[in-house]
Amino acid sequence: MSSADAILVDHTHWFVCDTHFGHTGILDMAMRPYADIGAHDRDLVTKWNTFVQPTDTVWHLGDFAGEDVPFGDAAAIFKRLKGIKRLIRGNHDGDDICTNLGWASVDDMRTVVAKGGPKIVLCHYPLREWNGLHSGDVHFHGHTHDRLPSSRRSWDCGVDHQSFQPMTFDGIKTRMERLPELNFAGVEVGEGETS
Repeated sequence: MSSADAILVDHTHWFVCDTHFGHTGILDMAMRPYADIGAHDRDLVTKWNTFVQPTDTVWHLGDFAGEDVPFGDAAAIFKRLKGIKRLIRGNHDGDDICTNLGWASVDDMRTVVAKGGPKIVLCHYPLREWNGLHSGDVHFHGHTHDRLPSSRRSWDCGVDHQSFQPMTFDGIKTRMERLPELNFAGVEVGEGETS
């Protein structure tokens, strides 16, 4: 990644994933605490718009809506959400979602740079290793719905892991610093052991 291609992430950048707007099956699959998908969608939109300002950037790390959700319904929710929205494509993000909603960018994977911090490798799927892992860079992902532990180096940006709201890098970093370092098998690294 050249410095000309780098996007600098600061307090106006937010990270979120796995919103699954309109996807009724997500309520049971991820055990989300909502009576119905309407209540789910309203709460996620309210929380998003409470934190995000119109000129902020939101990195959505995939699975914006359910695959069977009518495009018009997904588009109506998209229009209600504040911010400049960038998508890292997830497995539920079909062509209409990726090309016709109005994302500022759509990527399968992207690396950004935290202001005064490390590079952040963004991908919908959790990676065991990424470029820069051994030099202090971190990885943000989704897909696992809080079933894979986050660590000091890898973070699940899914709403199931983030109290159903987007978070800034600084907010995530503060939480990551309290977590153990994990090896490739998801086991805490002991003394003298390397990841």
